[in-house]
Amino acid sequence: MSKFVKYEDLKKTRIITFDRPEKKNAFNEEMLVKMSEIIQDTEKINQIRTIIITSNCDKVFSSGYDISSESIDSKESLLKIHIIDDNSEKHPLMKISEVIVESPKIIIAAINGSIFGGALEIMLNCDFKFFSRESIFCMPPVKLGIFYNYYGLKNFINKIGISNTRKIFFTGDKYSSKDAIDMKIFDFIYDQKDVLKKSIEFSEKISLNAPLSLASIKKSINTFEAGQTINPEDYEQIKKTILRAAESFDYLEAQAAFKEKRPPNFSGK
Repeated sequence: MSKFVKYEDLKKTRIITFDRPEKKNAFNEEMLVKMSEIIQDTEKINQIRTIIITSNCDKVFSSGYDISSESIDSKESLLKIHIIDDNSEKHPLMKISEVIVESPKIIIAAINGSIFGGALEIMLNCDFKFFSRESIFCMPPVKLGIFYNYYGLKNFINKIGISNTRKIFFTGDKYSSKDAIDMKIFDFIYDQKDVLKKSIEFSEKISLNAPLSLASIKKSINTFEAGQTINPEDYEQIKKTILRAAESFDYLEAQAAFKEKRPPNFSGK
């Protein structure tokens, strides 16, 4: 079992828990790879029908992807997260989303604290999302001078619509659980102390149903949702905008401001 990702089986439900409080559960590659392995392992266990993903932190479910980790040691390593080439292996941040979507198990996010950045995108792929009434959520790339991959944005558009995607990405603001209800970004809102309990109750209800039927319906829904495609020419144009941002002064300024714990001074150059 990973130092940062733990799991236990409860009747027909597997509960995966993030346990990296000293970093506010910021995801690193090790955590993402282990989470993928744990989810894929359930495919061999007929008794497990549902999976709950939760956190041990009191106030922060996850602060997002750990951009201070050793895996983000250069601009090139960051670009690997946001540009997908046919001849390159997908970054664990993208791979985990794929694993959640393709899993035949019904996966529930019990988000019992505030959630930021890449963690929000990952949890958006879960079949159901429970959220804490006291918590906030945020997508901060524009405040960090960081670009974002097309597939992640497509995922947000599919789940919450173009207008809400623009709102949370263009502002980089922090939004409340009331905003979450208005945007329909989460399915259920409960007091923090009740999020996991209610998730377990819901998972137990789903687990009473026929597993092959659940898997078939989930596959059909996700296939329909992913039906939009992008032609190669448009993707190349998107890739150019990402590379331009990566070569900019603003990107360097954002990295310096992050390390110096000060607001960045963007120039658009």
